Amino acid sequence: MSAAEQHEAKTDAQKPGYKPIDEEVFEMKSGSDFGKVALFVALLAVILMVMLYFSQQQNITGMSDQLGEVQQVRQEIVVVQDQVTALESEMEALKGLPDEARRIIITSLLNESASKINYLSTRMETEEQQAKLQEIQRMLEEVQAGME
Repeated sequence: MSAAEQHEAKTDAQKPGYKPIDEEVFEMKSGSDFGKVALFVALLAVILMVMLYFSQQQNITGMSDQLGEVQQVRQEIVVVQDQVTALESEMEALKGLPDEARRIIITSLLNESASKINYLSTRMETEEQQAKLQEIQRMLEEVQAGME
């Protein structure tokens, strides 16, 4: 540095309000300003945590309600499956109904025929005719026994 530059630096240092560039960089704000900012950030963090807590509580409550509904639906599904099983067994029973109805009708007709033959056997004049009708009645009774 030349003498003129040194003189100029000394005169600038003496001017009021003058701060060298190096000192501005290293100058820090007071501790109370940072304390206010730290307090504000901490307050915001607490508020945010409280909001998150209640939000999670609502989510958990909603999920537990939905879980309860799902369990009710599962119970209803079990009941419906039992009802469907009962209906299927009844349908299986109904599939055999035509055979059962046919058997009942045939048994009824055989009983009717047997009673008519019995009546006729009492009205026949010859013993040979009565014997034949009794043989027919015995055969009808065997057919009835085979159907049961």
